[in-house]
Amino acid sequence: MNIVIVGFGVAGATAAEAARQHNPEAYITIFSKENDLFYYRPRLLEVVSGQLVPDKVIAHPKSWYDERGIELRLGETLREINIQEKIVRGSTGSRQQYDRLLLAVGAESTRPFYFGDKLDGLYAVRSLNDAWSLNLYAKGKNRVVLIGSGLLGLELAMALAKQGLAVTVLERGDRILPRQTTPGSAELLRKKLAAFGLEFILKVEADRFEGVKKIEKVVLKNRQNLPADLVLLSAGITPNLSLATTLGLKIDKAIVVDQYLETSLPGIYAAGDCAQFLGVAGGLWTTSRAQGLVAGTNIAVTDPAARIQYSPVPPSTALKVAGIDLIATGDLDPEAKLRGVEVVTDSIYRKVVVDAEGCLVGFTNVGSTRGNRELSQVLSAKIKLPPETLTDLAKLDFDFARLA
Repeated sequence: MNIVIVGFGVAGATAAEAARQHNPEAYITIFSKENDLFYYRPRLLEVVSGQLVPDKVIAHPKSWYDERGIELRLGETLREINIQEKIVRGSTGSRQQYDRLLLAVGAESTRPFYFGDKLDGLYAVRSLNDAWSLNLYAKGKNRVVLIGSGLLGLELAMALAKQGLAVTVLERGDRILPRQTTPGSAELLRKKLAAFGLEFILKVEADRFEGVKKIEKVVLKNRQNLPADLVLLSAGITPNLSLATTLGLKIDKAIVVDQYLETSLPGIYAAGDCAQFLGVAGGLWTTSRAQGLVAGTNIAVTDPAARIQYSPVPPSTALKVAGIDLIATGDLDPEAKLRGVEVVTDSIYRKVVVDAEGCLVGFTNVGSTRGNRELSQVLSAKIKLPPETLTDLAKLDFDFARLA
């Protein structure tokens, strides 16, 4: 069996490993537009901060893949996929036949258009090369403007602030980290980040960048000017859909897949940030890894009955900043449509959300890690909480051992 995997992020790398485990004889080829071996994207923050050099976030040396018979085509994109002949052609002129094809092409940082966006000093960190380039450019700089308050953007901003750079965060909404917070948790988080020197300006938008050859200031739509040596973009991600579009695959927000992560064309699968299952597109490392495991298994087994189904896990994110604890898992119900129980102090914010049946569907915890493990277990097990337990969760000193 010939297996071709397009993309070498966590979904593609996990899929290759799973495919090899389930089919020791298969010929596995990975095409990747990047020249780097698979690396841990959550650790790019440490590359930007200078704590790690790029080599230290690489998962395995090339010899690891050689020993497992996984051929790597690094720095090579696909020029053509012929679904009738089941042949892919690479940008270097290579030609590879496939029996099963996995698209794990990920996503790119969303880059809204701004006048002046060709000036030096504009960064959106998505790859290892992006992170290292930012690390080098930031040396000797003084002022940073972060556009958008996404998770990675805030982590990068904190890393630069700890190096002595003054950081201003622009958010067009009324709270920071809007996808992972409620109004209450966002305000406490803002205060904690401000204590590290971050300045926040809410309900504003950047209009353009100005400078000579490099960015020197950011002009807002309200005509306010902000001095800046560099600008970070944290405007979300956009799935890479060009190959899927060319193939005529069913696409919505991303590539639509079924419970086996197979696309609308038999034998072609998709996983990771470019895939959409039950109306939900990817975007999280944990989701991509879980989908890679399922897709890798299914592209390798020869018996269709041996395929496994993908069961989505509740989306979970955590802020990786020393001194600040934040976890957000599942449905946080920011619009208060469900029943939520909150605990609010000067240093802690906790919210637990249940559905109409009393089953836990989401929780967030800022300023503390107590209860995270027990709540995560209840959420995964879809356990219904007794009314008295839900009432008691509003107490700061709630004994989470009761959930075990």
